[in-house]
Amino acid sequence: MSNNDKNKISIEAPIVPDGGWGWLIVFASFMIHFVMDGITYSMGQVFLEPMRKELSLDRASVSSIFGILPAVTLGAGPIATVLTNMYGCRTVAIAGTCIASLGFFLSRMWANIWFYYITIGVIGGIGFALMYLPAIVSVGFYFEQKRTFAMGVAVCGSGVGTFVLSYVINGIVNIRSWLNYKSALLVEACIILFGLLCGSLMVPLPQEPSEQRRLERKTRKQFKQKQIAQCLVSQNVPTTSDNSGVDAEPMLPVIAIEKSRSKSFFHQIIEQIDLNLLKNSTFTLFIISNFLTSLGFNVVYNFADDLANDSNVIKDQRSYIVMSIGLSNIFGRLIIGYFGDRKCVNRLLLFILTLIISGVATMIAPLCGSSVISHIGYASFFGFFSGGSVTLTAIVLIDIVGIDKLSDAFGVVLLFVGVATAIGTPIVGGMRDAFSHFTRPFLWPYLIFGSCTVISGVILFAIPFLQRKKPSDVHIEMDVNKFYSGKDRLSQEQQQKV
Repeated sequence: MSNNDKNKISIEAPIVPDGGWGWLIVFASFMIHFVMDGITYSMGQVFLEPMRKELSLDRASVSSIFGILPAVTLGAGPIATVLTNMYGCRTVAIAGTCIASLGFFLSRMWANIWFYYITIGVIGGIGFALMYLPAIVSVGFYFEQKRTFAMGVAVCGSGVGTFVLSYVINGIVNIRSWLNYKSALLVEACIILFGLLCGSLMVPLPQEPSEQRRLERKTRKQFKQKQIAQCLVSQNVPTTSDNSGVDAEPMLPVIAIEKSRSKSFFHQIIEQIDLNLLKNSTFTLFIISNFLTSLGFNVVYNFADDLANDSNVIKDQRSYIVMSIGLSNIFGRLIIGYFGDRKCVNRLLLFILTLIISGVATMIAPLCGSSVISHIGYASFFGFFSGGSVTLTAIVLIDIVGIDKLSDAFGVVLLFVGVATAIGTPIVGGMRDAFSHFTRPFLWPYLIFGSCTVISGVILFAIPFLQRKKPSDVHIEMDVNKFYSGKDRLSQEQQQKV
């Protein structure tokens, strides 16, 4: 055995169950999506009006809560990545559950808008970020051949949660008035605690980075103990002399262990956000597109009920609007995701179409009148195609930067998306108050932010032309036809690692 072989610690071969306990992991991931997105996307519908009345504040101030929560959830993604690599999916998911539940629990203790920003927005958002990443990563570890199907089932929890919780929580707070909004926050804190069960189901596998780190520490400790024992034994071994009279020292085996270079926690977080990628003009264009899309993405969820109220939709029927977004979102993720994996489909063009249609659905929302059917119509179109765009985002990103840069690129994307999410919702709320004397107060806000989504799709038509100008860029697919044909340069396994 060579010295290099001795210096390396052997890691067990990856164990991919592709079933069995893995289906419990899928259930856990499904329920985490159910809880997180169900609460996040229904907050505007449930809490906007009760909080405005209680705090006597405008829409911009109150709706900022609903913008900060998803923004922090997205922005804390790099932190969640580093912690998951260090401590594992189970530990991080359980810790995130406790943090998020604590934030919602504390929020009912003081009716103050700045306190809500901290407890619901920041603390709750950090907790959700720590829950979300393990929910995705754990499914990837447990499945290989069935990974696409398993991941598809898991992320459908988002649509189901939006469908169920928007109806239930809004019903008990605004429709039947069984609870005030402070008690509803306590109920949501208890619902979040279901994540403890989900996290406990995430049994670590040997190939997880945290398990490899633990095995490395354990092996290093064992070798050190063995070396100490050998040194103690050697002290009791007398030296011997050969015929030449030269003393010979006892030959003892020396065991060397290669210790990986440790990096500080903050350094690892910074590494997750590589701003040098912005030198890639195609990636920069993709960032701008995502920024414009995210400005209005949460607006439709947060103000659907308020828009229906301005349009004189019957109060008991308004819950169906957000429910229809959640239900159509499920089908959009599955159907568009399926077509995005086909070799014959131009997935960049498919991604552009999902953005344009989502934007058009947003723009026509204020024109739907007092019929709940027309509101359900625009909401269903938005839910279906916005869900499809979320599914295709990671796949198109891989096409642009390559699988090797995916982690760094995704960190940058989350940074800009988080900023857009934080500012979009309160701006629309402020514009609604400013245009309150108009017949349709939401008309201009929805037109402007819907147009941003349409533009975010249109500008992506420039990607092939930017690629032609960079023939030497190894991270970008040079052949436009190959890019448009969606030729599978990457396996399903690599695509699902996002």
